[in-house]
Amino acid sequence: MLRVEGVKEMPVRAMTADDCRELLQRAFGGSAHSYRKGRAILHSILAFSKRRGWCDANAVDDIESPKVKEQEIVPLTLKQVEKLEHAAAEQPHTDMRLSLHLLTYCGLRPAEVARLSPQDIRWEDKEVVVRPVVSKTGGGRVVPLRCMSKLRGVRRVIPRNWQNRWRALRRAAGMRCWQADALRHTFATYHAVCFKNWPELQLEMGHSSPNLLRTRYVNTLRVSKRDASAFFGMH
Repeated sequence: MLRVEGVKEMPVRAMTADDCRELLQRAFGGSAHSYRKGRAILHSILAFSKRRGWCDANAVDDIESPKVKEQEIVPLTLKQVEKLEHAAAEQPHTDMRLSLHLLTYCGLRPAEVARLSPQDIRWEDKEVVVRPVVSKTGGGRVVPLRCMSKLRGVRRVIPRNWQNRWRALRRAAGMRCWQADALRHTFATYHAVCFKNWPELQLEMGHSSPNLLRTRYVNTLRVSKRDASAFFGMH
């Protein structure tokens, strides 16, 4: 934003909604995604300025954020999940078995799994603690460690160089085309169909409201009750 001509010299108290709109358009107008992020940053700057008394109002409040056009993320089939598990059972990917389990049956984000510490997994209590410093959103949560029978003989490690190891595992399973958070969406969808407990799923996913679950994460029409039960080993 500071690269836009005249912005450095503009006092925040004088900035109007039109000024902010023009600034965002010039700095981030090439992409709706960039525009949304730029709007959030500028809103935070003016909110801080307002708290410090440098301006009387946050002009960005009057600027609408572009609507997000979400693409459907299709949950993996049981066969696709099995392919990943079979690949993780073979060298040199066996150290990723625990990570794959946490992604698939706990719904953790890849970055959260990569940042976990050994003490975050409470084996006796059958739960995973996602601390605020580990969570993407900065809010902690506790997630049940389901399908424990699948973890027999699994090394209790989160390997280093995690992102590269994760990509290598997907390639070994023949999954070169991969949607971000595919396993998180898979977990949420099978959970919704199997347990039909939206408040519980919301807590396990770490969402502040159920809106994101209903609009983006869950594609219940693609999963049968039989497959959902089989996914969690309840058939």
